[in-house]
This record gives sequence, C-alpha cells and structure tokens, in this order.
Amino acid sequence: MAKANGMKNLKSRKLYLQVYDEIKSYIEKNHLMPGDKLPSEMKMCEMLGVSRNVLREAIKSLEITGTVCSTPGVGIVIQEFNTDFFLSNLIYSISDEDQLHKEIEELRRVLELGFAKDAYESITPESLESLTKEAKTMESLFVQIKQSRSSVYGARFAEADASFHKILFQAVDNHLLKSIIEFFWACDRYYKVKTTHSNMELTVEKHLRICNAIKARDYQKYYDAMQFHFNVGYFKR
Repeated sequence: MAKANGMKNLKSRKLYLQVYDEIKSYIEKNHLMPGDKLPSEMKMCEMLGVSRNVLREAIKSLEITGTVCSTPGVGIVIQEFNTDFFLSNLIYSISDEDQLHKEIEELRRVLELGFAKDAYESITPESLESLTKEAKTMESLFVQIKQSRSSVYGARFAEADASFHKILFQAVDNHLLKSIIEFFWACDRYYKVKTTHSNMELTVEKHLRICNAIKARDYQKYYDAMQFHFNVGYFKR
C-alpha cells in the first residue's frame, strides 16, 4: 500500500480557511474517494499543528460545502460530488464580499433572464397566486420595517424575496438551474449586503411589476419587468 502524502504543518498560521484549503489539498493528493475517511481529529491536529477548535471550524466549512460528513462514532467521511459542493468551492475562492455579491448578481441576471421565457410558460394559476402572496408579503413587511429597527422583519423580507424567485422557476425543466438559484439565495443569506428603505421599496415594486405582467398574460411586459428587476438599482437590491 502506497504511503499517504502528509499535510503541511500550519502552526504559524492558524486561520481555519487555511486549514480548510490544506485538507482539500490532502484529499486531492491522496486521491480520496466518496466513502473514504480522513484521519482522526487528533491526528489531523498533530499533522497541521493547530488546535481542535480551529480544525473543527475548517471541518464545519467542509461539511457546509458538501465535501465531508462528520458523524460521531464513524469519523469524517468524504462525500459524493454534487452541485452545491462545486459552487461552494467557487464561493470560498472569493474573499472580497463586495466582489462576491457583484458576481452572484451578474450570474443571477444572466440565468434568470436567459430562462425568463421558460419560467413564463411554466407558470400556473397556483404558482401565480404564490408569487403574488410573496410580493404582498414583502410589501407588508416593508411597511413594518420602516416602523421598526428589528432585524427579524429584514430577514423575513429576504426570505420572501428568495421564495418569490424559487417559485418563479420551480416548474422549469432544468434541475441544475433550480439548484444554482437555491444556492445563490443560500449564499445571500450569509453574505447579504446592507440595504436601505429606498432599495427595499424598489424591490417591492420590481416584484409587483412581474406579478402584474404575468396576470396580464403579456410576455413582453413580463420580460421588461424582469429587465427592470436586474437593471434598475443593480447591485442595490
């Protein structure tokens, strides 16, 4: 049996993202496959020269990206490749949060406008009712947000925004598209930029325009509303 390649000692650099990168490198160098196990926590702490707390932060990040699964009594097991794992690795490669937001918005714009016709043609009366409900929820929450500084309302507003877009594309026959949209909103939950009342008010208007265009069964009006969504106040959602 070939001797496994080791890990670099990171005693002088204890940032968990560096540990995250080193473990990923270890997985690649040793050609570990789904179902294979990483060394024990104690062994990896020794190999890397870091504390258990730092290592566990790195392992937690690897779990979030779908790279590994840590189970008590079993160990840290390599997982099958999936879309979230692939996209998460791209996200972790961008350290500038403003740049991350910009790139996510650019990709969302291209994807959602590119599939706009498919989404429009797949919308049912039931999904239109759900879209309208989410848009009205955002409108109601905006009124409450103006009267309160509670972050709870802001979080619910973002959830309604995310739900609206997921509903819009839920019947499109493209599993990868829906997975990517889901992932973009998951990232937005963790990296969301600060917004203003005017931007939130504009967000409400954008989603109501989309709903009204669908109700009118006017595709051009709908596409114009989608263009308005991404081109007006871009990156200031």
